[in-house]
This record gives sequence, C-alpha cells and structure tokens, in this order.
Amino acid sequence: MTKRIGWIAVLAVAALGSSVFAQADLSAFPAGTTTMVYELMAEDMSEPQTLELVVTAREDGRYTVRMVTESTGTEDELGGFGFIFGATSVAYGGEHDVSYSSLQALIDQRDRLQEGQEYLLPGGAEYTNIIGATIAGVWCLEGTFIDPEEPTQTMTVAFGLSHPVFISPRVVAVEEVDGVTTEIFRLELIEYSFVEGEG
Repeated sequence: MTKRIGWIAVLAVAALGSSVFAQADLSAFPAGTTTMVYELMAEDMSEPQTLELVVTAREDGRYTVRMVTESTGTEDELGGFGFIFGATSVAYGGEHDVSYSSLQALIDQRDRLQEGQEYLLPGGAEYTNIIGATIAGVWCLEGTFIDPEEPTQTMTVAFGLSHPVFISPRVVAVEEVDGVTTEIFRLELIEYSFVEGEG
C-alpha cells in the first residue's frame, strides 16, 4: 500500500500541474472541454484505480479543472486512497527515493525529441529507446528513463505531442530484484476526448 500511496502522490502533483509529469499548461487546452481518463495500477493493488481529469477552457480565459478518482479494494487497500501532495521528488515504499527533477528537461523540450535518439539528462539520468506510439488517440514519443541512483528500476515515460494532456499518457515503472523483473506501477491514458465550445 505504501508504494501505491507514493505513486498516487506523483499523480496528485502532476494533476495539479506542479510535477514534471504535468505536460501542458492550461493555456495549451483549446476552448472547450477536454476529458482524459487514466488507469492506474500498482503491484499491491488488486484492481486498477481510475483517474478522470476534465479541463474546460473558456473563451474569457478562465478554466475549470475537475478531477475524479475511483478505486475498489479491501479496507487495507483503500486505507491510503486519496491524494498526498509532494514536490518533484517522492519517497515511496520507505526504501526508495525517486527524483523526477531530471525529467523536467524532457518535458520542457519534448517537441524536440526524436525517435531513435538517446538523451543524457541532468544528474546523469538517461532517456533512451525512444519510439512513436499512439495512446488513446494521442500521438506520443515514448522512451525509457534510467536513473543512475536507482539502478534496479527503469521507467517508461510517454510524452504527448499531438494533443494537450495534463499527465503523461503512459508511465510504467519496473524493478529488477534477483534477476526477476516486476512491474511495480502503471499509469496509462485509456480515453481522450474533446468537445468544442464552452462547457
């Protein structure tokens, strides 16, 4: 449960635009209502959690942001349900510190990323194995993030390019222990829609 809480903290921060996983400023959303539905799964969850983000951009320059989460599980699994806010570094599971600050460089320059390239990031991290992918109708570049401070973990991160998204369309963290690779977290955009005009 503690790993799930930590990863949910990443989502909460990202959803509010203060984390490096936040991909688009509100100004990137066109006038109308954009709905993004994500599915979240962590290794200690029996069922996926759903996160729905709705951004309504109004012609007068005002915005409405709505976030709805849904989770089903046992009392123990849901004991930490909700959002815990933090900065761009999140501690989870009591045994790992994962800093996402080096990913900020990728967010800022995502329009310049190219398939097949490798990028060295601040702090010695790498973003590699970059391919194009369409996730819920959003064209993305997706690659592997390797943090030298967490050599047993890798994270696949997709950056949305064709449509504004509040959170990366796909984030998958895996960990290798004693030669066994385990997916410990998955966040994926499963629905994306846009309705023109004020909501």
